Amino acid sequence: MPHVDLRSPPQHPDLAVIASTASANPSRAARTQASDGWWLQLKAALQDQGFTVQQAEPERCGVEAFLAGAAAVVLAPPPDVTPAQAWLELCDRAARMLPTAMVWLPGDRADEVADWLEAGFDDVVVGEVDPEGAALRLAARARSRPRRQSLASVDALTGLPTWHVFSSRLDPTVRLSSRAGMPMAVAVLDMDGFRQLEADAGRGPVRQVLIDVAAHLRAALRRSDTVARLGDDRFGLLLHHITAFEARRLMYKLWRSLSLPPETAERLGTHGGPITFTAGVAVFPGDASDGHELYMRAEIALDCARASGHRRVLLYSETSGEAGAHTHATDLRWHRTGAGRGEEPE
Repeated sequence: MPHVDLRSPPQHPDLAVIASTASANPSRAARTQASDGWWLQLKAALQDQGFTVQQAEPERCGVEAFLAGAAAVVLAPPPDVTPAQAWLELCDRAARMLPTAMVWLPGDRADEVADWLEAGFDDVVVGEVDPEGAALRLAARARSRPRRQSLASVDALTGLPTWHVFSSRLDPTVRLSSRAGMPMAVAVLDMDGFRQLEADAGRGPVRQVLIDVAAHLRAALRRSDTVARLGDDRFGLLLHHITAFEARRLMYKLWRSLSLPPETAERLGTHGGPITFTAGVAVFPGDASDGHELYMRAEIALDCARASGHRRVLLYSETSGEAGAHTHATDLRWHRTGAGRGEEPE
């Protein structure tokens, strides 16, 4: 038996693997014989879209797509194969990027379409539908997949990592800090008054504000830290080697140094004003020893800070008892005037 290297091959962006209608299995050949013409038209339509088309035995389409590094594959699963089994067969070799997968079903299996889509397949065609349309959809999806995969990790507006990247770094960051015997912190920031600002100034200027805030956070943090956009106006920070006291001071510095470029302020016009945020912070090892638990506790601290007013930073350890009620300790404005000297915040 020849050796087969199952390491992930490089992907060929213009290669498609489709099921061959010829088969050594008589029952399989009988099932596909009526659709020979459709498969030939699909092959020709994919070639018109600039694809090199490779045909394979129906039961080996997934394997051949992996071995060839195909960007697209069209499967013709037999009735005894479930959508879950076919999906596992396609992806269990852990290729660098799964091919865009279309499933062809005979007309008497039209009621299975939802099951195949729910399993993870990109498209399902039933019977002898327009092969040119099917080829066009497959080609477009295959060519957009790298872009869609990039969007899963990089926020399209700000260029920051997305929630998926932030989430994947939580536990490794905690483990690294545990090994080094050093503290770390998770901070969650919400911009103040953003919904009202959007209602007054419009979405366009607000987008620019988010871009400017993202650039400010990225420039202010160390390269070893992570800043990600978690939602519309919510940002997450993973901070290495930092105590709770240092995290609070950092939030203050971020708040004090946050200002908009003149061109953004001009776009906001009379609706503009000081851009501020409220934050919740959880610290390892004191608050949690699990990355995702640490994040949840930072969100709890943020919720508590929000409930008691804007422009505050609250540690998770301050969410119980009387600690969080002390404005001197939590209101960012007190840092400006000096806590404990009797002045009222601006």
